Amino acid sequence: MANQTALIVTKVTFFILATFIQLGNIHAIDFHQEADNLDSLRLLLDLSNQLAYTQPERSFAYALQAYATARLSGSPAIHSEAAQVLGYSYYDQREYKKAEKKLLEALSITKRYKLNSLNEKNHNALYQLYRRMEDFDRAKTHIDLAHDFAIANGDPIRLANILKGKGQLYKEMGVLEKAVSSLLQAIQVIQNKDEPLDYALFIDCETSLALVYTEMEDHDQARYYLNSALSHAKTQQLPVQTLYAHLNLGLVYKKLADNSAQESLYDSAKAHNSLALSLAEKQHRKPEIAMILNNMAFLAFEQHDLPEAKRLLSKAIPIKLETGNHRSLGYAYWLKGKIISAENQSMDAVKVYQEAISYAQKGKALSLYRDLLEDLSEEYYKQKDLQAYRNSLQLKEKLSDSLINLEKAKNIASAEILYRQKKDTKSEPFSTAFPKESTASIQIGLALLALSSFFFLVYFYYKLSIKEKLLRVFDLQLRDSKKKQEKLQKKLLVYSENLANSLSKNQELVRELEKSAINYARQEALEALAQFKISRQEDCRTFRLLFEKAFPGYWERLKKDLPELTENELILGALFKLGFSTQEMASVLGISYDGTKKARYRFKKKITSLSDSHKKGQFSK
Repeated sequence: MANQTALIVTKVTFFILATFIQLGNIHAIDFHQEADNLDSLRLLLDLSNQLAYTQPERSFAYALQAYATARLSGSPAIHSEAAQVLGYSYYDQREYKKAEKKLLEALSITKRYKLNSLNEKNHNALYQLYRRMEDFDRAKTHIDLAHDFAIANGDPIRLANILKGKGQLYKEMGVLEKAVSSLLQAIQVIQNKDEPLDYALFIDCETSLALVYTEMEDHDQARYYLNSALSHAKTQQLPVQTLYAHLNLGLVYKKLADNSAQESLYDSAKAHNSLALSLAEKQHRKPEIAMILNNMAFLAFEQHDLPEAKRLLSKAIPIKLETGNHRSLGYAYWLKGKIISAENQSMDAVKVYQEAISYAQKGKALSLYRDLLEDLSEEYYKQKDLQAYRNSLQLKEKLSDSLINLEKAKNIASAEILYRQKKDTKSEPFSTAFPKESTASIQIGLALLALSSFFFLVYFYYKLSIKEKLLRVFDLQLRDSKKKQEKLQKKLLVYSENLANSLSKNQELVRELEKSAINYARQEALEALAQFKISRQEDCRTFRLLFEKAFPGYWERLKKDLPELTENELILGALFKLGFSTQEMASVLGISYDGTKKARYRFKKKITSLSDSHKKGQFSK
């Protein structure tokens, strides 16, 4: 009996041991399967990132597959990263609402599990999304949070990347000095770290800094940083950074050429554009190919090579339509309208400009919208459709006054307010709920809510006051000039409305002006001319009258000696006589700065040839 009992105990013991061994094997298999699954997920995510530019459809398919698998993986980090990659894929397809949903999902996971390194990356991703959507307030919030996490994580590369993002945001908001400061800080952080230099990020910072200097019209500094970026990119054999350096150097050299009209600068712009196009084609980067072709077409148009401009534009537009970038399409159709207008096909030009305006509205490109309205109004004027001409001009001024300037003021005001805030104390962005059983906690919560509401109202009031103050600063020169204009406007503007139809009022104005001393009359006329703006045909007559007061007989002598000049060219001649700068001429004529530069250049060229043929060199001077 004892032997049987011992045998039973032995069998049970062996059975238990075998069971535990088998369970251990099962767990080991599960562990290895889980590791294999995570490796597969990592491979899918890497493939999606690698193919984002060259094969966006496959990239999106990999992102979807990775996301579907990651949700069941049980790993919060891989789930968050998969949601972020899918959000970026939607971002590349310009499906911003879907991108926002996935990126917020990724952020909520990392916040729940306190994955601070991924928190920073998710905030950075949301910053990029909101910046593209031109929601600068939310973009600013997320880049600030990403900046805090980058500092806490102690990673200099991530910190430099965030500072670069801040610089780019400042550029978008129009706060260019702060953009320069942030980008210089990013470069300093990269150079000061102990590890080998991250050349890709360093070059991106140099390129971004050059673009800010381009906005500030400091083209020498822009060229310096772009040449430095190009040198580093070539040395390190970085094809993407080399491409962007050439692309932006092409733009900078074009602007330098437009300012000086030197053919050598145009040749430099062409050379950089050609190199950029070759690199973009090798890398299969369709958006960049379309952008470069469009830049090359603009350059050909500036040099009056219309066939080449049309050829390049015909290659760029299909790619832009495929990628679906509304802003980019707006610029392409703007150039197409300019080419058609230059071929004297005004009716077709109007249709193309209207199509360009629809793209500008979809892409929220307000400055482009305003430029398009200016060109559209010129076409209506050619067609003598004065009602449409007047409506276009009124809409252009409305956009200039109420949309662009106010948005700019809002952005600068937001930057001034948000960037002045001191970060003496840090709190979690999302607090936990108060315990239901604690009445005291609820009361504290309500008190905090009331206090936060009070601070929000103070902040809102302060934000509005800053915005109003900035608007007053923007209008300072106008207000000063209006004080000088008020006395003259009461007399001159009443007469100018009816000058075209009333000879008697013209004579009355002349008699009244003759009563004043000659020097005083001339001074009055010069002050009026300094503030004058031509927006309709009657204004041209008023302008001429004021100019004759300041320089009697000059207009008629110019017409007599050079009868080939048109009425608009005579006005340009008068502006040259007044010594007006290009910006002042643009203000008087009511056209863009670039348009005025072109008009000046063509006028100088024509007046030189006419003066030589008529032996009237003094007018050329």
